[in-house]
Formats: sequence, structure tokens, C-alpha cells
Amino acid sequence: MGALPVPAIERRVLVRDDAFPRRAEALGFTFHSPDEREYWARDACYVLTPEAIEALQAAARELLPMIEAAVESVVRRGDYRAFGFTPRLVALVEASYRAAEPSLYGRFDFRLSPDGGVKLFEFNAETPAALLEAAVVQLAWFEETPAGPATRPGDDQWNAIDDALVARWPAMGLPRRIHFAAERDRGDEIAQVAYLMATAGAAGHETAFLPVDDISWQQETGFVEPSGRPIEACFKLYPWDWLDAEEGGRLLPLGRTRWIEPARRMLHANKAILAELWSMFPGHPLLLPASLDRAAIDGPAIGKPALGLEGHGMRVEGVAEDASTDIAEGLPPSPTIWQQWAPLPGHATPSGVAYPVMGVWVVGDDPCGLGIREGDELVTTLEDRFVPHVVL
Repeated sequence: MGALPVPAIERRVLVRDDAFPRRAEALGFTFHSPDEREYWARDACYVLTPEAIEALQAAARELLPMIEAAVESVVRRGDYRAFGFTPRLVALVEASYRAAEPSLYGRFDFRLSPDGGVKLFEFNAETPAALLEAAVVQLAWFEETPAGPATRPGDDQWNAIDDALVARWPAMGLPRRIHFAAERDRGDEIAQVAYLMATAGAAGHETAFLPVDDISWQQETGFVEPSGRPIEACFKLYPWDWLDAEEGGRLLPLGRTRWIEPARRMLHANKAILAELWSMFPGHPLLLPASLDRAAIDGPAIGKPALGLEGHGMRVEGVAEDASTDIAEGLPPSPTIWQQWAPLPGHATPSGVAYPVMGVWVVGDDPCGLGIREGDELVTTLEDRFVPHVVL
């Protein structure tokens, strides 16, 4: 009788390590226990086969040009109704697209089944989160933790994110000085921005941080920092549609600032691109059926707000309807994009079941690393845990 096949991914229970998160605070990871909730998994990791990593990497490589083709199709038609954009956002998107403004990074969210099958859930191409955890913290965990079946199984990790970011900045064509902006009361986002500042600094850029609400406007200069110095280029961990909805949104088309991510990435990140992909590549093995029309999706489906973020406003129909999530207060309404329901595979834990989503990081056009978040529910949200991974 032959050996049983090795699953593409397994969750392993490890000896609990409460000391590592505290050590990782020196890396900027100060948000490992928000509200006394353990965001960093102290007693587990995911083990993937090399073939699973190759499948995830290949999926990202194949999907990138498909998404670019879908974006081109949308811009060529000029029909943005499914995206929920205001006329001003449409103008910004089209100007950015015509200028071919370069992108820094993005994160694919994939479903990975035990047999190695990969399906796209969405592409977080504008304000992807959990970068510091994936690029720096889990790599430090891998390097610091002694190897062993109960401490750190596996002898590798798919993680070239940091090197890719440092190499990407010079290719962006940006001025020497880059501003970095985030919300002043979001410690996790400030930490991510601080990390990106470090990668830009390593690439030779001068960097400066400022809270988003410290960005102001001068008639002759455009967007400026509090000192009045012009903001020539700015990485913002803040969605374009939020900026557009604010009082200063009317000034966005008038400014000369280079924004990262550029406005054209709103198309890549919007859930409506999932429906465009399915219409252009029906039956593609990496895609799930998606449409604005619920009736076009056979069987159970999940409705995603076109401009949704962080798992808010997900509506599950036909099965597991209690997995639906609330709409975040203050977010503007946007069209619902329906995607065929493909529940995350569950992995047994000492206290129940965990559902991991594979976050494949792309820098430029290079899929270069993996971050895994798991939750106790079928829809991934900000309440989920980050779990390090290893490769057999």
C-alpha cells in the first residue's frame, strides 16, 4: 500500500511562545495583542509543500496580466457603474491610467485547498494590510525559532518581500523625497508605513511621515506638509474613495503630487473587477464565477461591496448565512458584486476550527512572499490572527 499524499497545507500546533511577540516589538510590531486579543498566533504555524508555493506563485503570475486586460477593457468602454466611482474618481482613474503610473505592491487573497487547488477571492491592490507581519515579523520568527517538529518545522519560508520592496523603489521614477501618510490613530497602519519608509530609505530616498489629516493645500503650490513644504510624492495608506469624500477631495485633480498607490489601482482593487474577469475569462480554473447579477451565480454566493474593505458588509446567501458581516459605519454604499461561494477549508485547532486565507504579496509584477491570516469564521476580517508559515 502506497504512502498517503502529503496535503498542500497543514496547520501544526507548536509549543507556545509568548516571548516572541514581545521581542518583535523592536521590529515595530507593537500591535500583536490589540484589546488583549492575540493577533499573532503564539502556538501554531502553517506548513506548505514546495508544490503549493509554486501553485500560489504561478497563480499570481497568471492573474496579473489577466487583471491588466480587464482594467484595459473597463477603461476602453468607459463604463464604471459597477465600481461605485464618483465622476471625480473616474477622471482620476483615467488620468492615472493614461499616464501608466507605476505601482508599488499588492496582495492577492487566495483559497488554497488541501489538494493544492487555488482560487482567487480578490486582489487588494490599493491599501493592502498585514505587510509588516508578512515581510518582517514572520521572517524574524523563522530565523529566531529553533528548528524542530514542535517549535519550527520546515526549513524554508517563501519570503523575499523586503528585498523586492527595496529593489522596486528605484524603478518607480519618484523624486528623492517621499512623504508617507496614514491615519494618526491607527497604530498598525503607522507601523506598516514606517516599515515602507525604511525600505524606501534603504533604496536611497529621503522620507518623512505625516498623518493624513496634516496634509493641506496652498493655491500656488498644491498639497503641502504643515511646514509648507510641497508634497511631491506621497505613499498613503488611505483609500482614494475616502479622500474623494472629504472636503479636500475636490482638490485631488488639481494637485501635482505623485500618489502611491496611483489612482488607476482603484480599478484593480475594486470587487467589480472580479465580474469583469469572469466575463472575459469564463471558466478559468483560478477564478470563481462573479457578476453584478445574483441570478447569474448558481448556488450559494457571497455579495461583496464594490468598495468594501477589511471584510465589512459581506452577505452570504444560500448557505452559512450567519457568516455574513456588518457594514462598517460611515462607509458609503457601493454596488454589490456576487461571487460563487467557495468556503475556506477548515483546519482543526485545539479549540475548534480555523479558516486560513493565503495572502500572496506582489511587488511590481513579482509574486515574492506569503502571509497567512486565519479566523474562526468563514469570512476573513480584521479580527483574524496572523499565523507564520514554513515550507517543507
